[in-house]
Amino acid sequence: MTEKRIAVALDVRDIKEAERILEDISGYDLIVKIGYALFIKYGREITDLVKSMGFDIFLDLKLHDIPNTVYNGVSSAVDLGVNYLTVHTLGGRQMLQKAVEAREGSDLKILGVTVLTSHSEDYMDYIGSHYTIDQLALKLAKEAVDTGVDGIVSSAHEVERLKKEIKKDFISVVPGIRFSEDSTDDQKRSATPETALRSGADILVIGRPIIKAQNRKEALNKFYEVLNRC
Repeated sequence: MTEKRIAVALDVRDIKEAERILEDISGYDLIVKIGYALFIKYGREITDLVKSMGFDIFLDLKLHDIPNTVYNGVSSAVDLGVNYLTVHTLGGRQMLQKAVEAREGSDLKILGVTVLTSHSEDYMDYIGSHYTIDQLALKLAKEAVDTGVDGIVSSAHEVERLKKEIKKDFISVVPGIRFSEDSTDDQKRSATPETALRSGADILVIGRPIIKAQNRKEALNKFYEVLNRC
């Protein structure tokens, strides 16, 4: 489904620190995920930096707005030369259709976010839903893939069911990846790389276990060893 299987989450606030991390992981065939902290502050400067170092760009903005506004946002991401862009599937079918329409003719892949990995079943009570997290993730993922969205971002715990229930091909992107000895931080539904890959994950999103590691290359190699085994 995709040659590059690891996305490093560049979850820092300063571009100089980001550059040091990118230098440490240079030479690896990686996707680099850019979130709010860097993109809001630096915009094109940070995407150009990542691109200049040979990495694919995963712009994680989880666009969720009226359809025309999302269309314009996706069009701007195309202009930036981004490879992956997240939208939130809760935005509805029409919004998703406009997102897909906006990227036509480009290499940009739209990724639909279902339920954040920081949420537990308490979240379902909060929004007053009669669905469980698994049920809601499946419903949202099916709708998104049916509209032409390229991939689905979900926890590892939903991947196997999504792959089984959704009849069209899609890229499964799984954040919250940790080794069993790592701290889970604010991730309520984290998973080991082995669990995610055996469930059918195509891209593993890994942040703190790499960017906070004393030896980032050594940390990356550890994840690649798992990829080679699975």
